[in-house]
Amino acid sequence: MILSKRNYFFLFVFLGSVIQANAQLDTFIVKSLHSNVSVLPVKSFLFLKEDNLFKIKYVGKNKLGRMELRGGVIDKKNDSIYNFKAQTGVSAILVIYEKLKNGNEIIAFTYTYKLFGREMPHVRLDGIPNDSVIGVLTVIALGKLRAQAKYNKDIYTVTSFKLYVGSGNLFDTLSTKGNQLSLDMKRLINKIDVKTYGGALMFEEIKGLGPGGVEITFPPFKVFLMEEKIRGFGF
Repeated sequence: MILSKRNYFFLFVFLGSVIQANAQLDTFIVKSLHSNVSVLPVKSFLFLKEDNLFKIKYVGKNKLGRMELRGGVIDKKNDSIYNFKAQTGVSAILVIYEKLKNGNEIIAFTYTYKLFGREMPHVRLDGIPNDSVIGVLTVIALGKLRAQAKYNKDIYTVTSFKLYVGSGNLFDTLSTKGNQLSLDMKRLINKIDVKTYGGALMFEEIKGLGPGGVEITFPPFKVFLMEEKIRGFGF
């Protein structure tokens, strides 16, 4: 069959359309790799220099690759639990890779955490703050150290401390475990002649635990002793 020039033109256009359609069909056949990474619990921030435990789950055709925390370090606890410890800065970037079958790695997940330093709590003796006055009888009757931050409700526990007792020529140092003044400490305080010489209690090397069981050294503080009169009823 002999085709006219016009028919040749339409045949050329038709073949071109078929080639273009096949090219588009080939493009759609190529699929991108799909993966899903979940990091739990979902948090927007980390506390500096504290343990932050996360569970990481990877679902995909490849294998979970290396992880890095830019601005900190990651410590693997077991197959799915990781500890993120931020070291410095105002933000840390989590980058999780997946390993391809050819050994190469590609980024599967990224997230930026804001970094915050916890407010340093201050210790009080029976509710009395640093550089304040407290009665001798109150110290002997109660004598407990409690740590609390000013702007948050985090729970802190005093686990040990050292007490310096000073009054006139009397000066002694005692240490104890826990947050309660020991019996020896109270006996020593009871010997102080506050009326004549005054007296001061200085607390140092105060150790404790913060949120997450983080060990903390609290700032030292001191209180001044005053004489208290024993009050009776019916006067």
